[in-house]
Amino acid sequence: MSVELIPVKVKPMRDRFDLFQTIIQHIEENKQHASDGDIVVVSSKFVSMSQGSLVELSKVKPSEKALQIAEKLNMDARLAELVLRESDFIFNGVPGFILAVKDGVIAPNAGIDRSNVQHGYAILHPREPFRVAEMLRRKFLAYRGKKVGIVITDSRLMPTRIGTIGIAIAASGFEPVQDLRGSKDLFGNTLRVTLKATADSIATAANMLMGESDESIPVVIVRNLNVTMSDRALGWNDLAISPEQCIYVRGLRYSSI
Repeated sequence: MSVELIPVKVKPMRDRFDLFQTIIQHIEENKQHASDGDIVVVSSKFVSMSQGSLVELSKVKPSEKALQIAEKLNMDARLAELVLRESDFIFNGVPGFILAVKDGVIAPNAGIDRSNVQHGYAILHPREPFRVAEMLRRKFLAYRGKKVGIVITDSRLMPTRIGTIGIAIAASGFEPVQDLRGSKDLFGNTLRVTLKATADSIATAANMLMGESDESIPVVIVRNLNVTMSDRALGWNDLAISPEQCIYVRGLRYSSI
């Protein structure tokens, strides 16, 4: 059977809402269903909306450090303040953007966004995305009797590439990375470092349907995908590595050849 990507259109949401019930409601309104083995992909912005993680910028008071960064990078000081609050680590920045790490992922402005929200507001990165993914997985099992996997996805820029792709910021219910080390390639060579980013690949496929503007498709059901289902509790270190281990960060930081 071929892999299916099933978009779930959802009306725009403006206030905090019950994430699971809203997903179920719109799956049914779209005359769709979730089956055992499906992967339900949910936009990170949709998760943040459900948590009420909208910030009115006029109510943000920038710190002295935020004012300094804003002047240096020619950006809104209130946004700079939010990035300082939300980031786990800050590398540097370019005009308009602070390059930061949030939950194991390098992201401009720590994943804080001002698109697809009301004017004058910013939306934050989801709080505890792995806990949310686990909650959704358990509720699909408890209330619908379906054993599904969950991916919470966001869009990201890739080094030297034009445009955005999808990336998994959390997952639950399946193994998010497939270890291919020790297996053979087409010519019998032993793979020594290859790990397949299954959850990120799913996120990118779903992101093609979710889009970046007014598509209003924050949920995609992925069906007939050959993944290893699992009840193992996951965390960011199942999807990400530290900057010190990243080939891009290390290569750019220590470029001396």
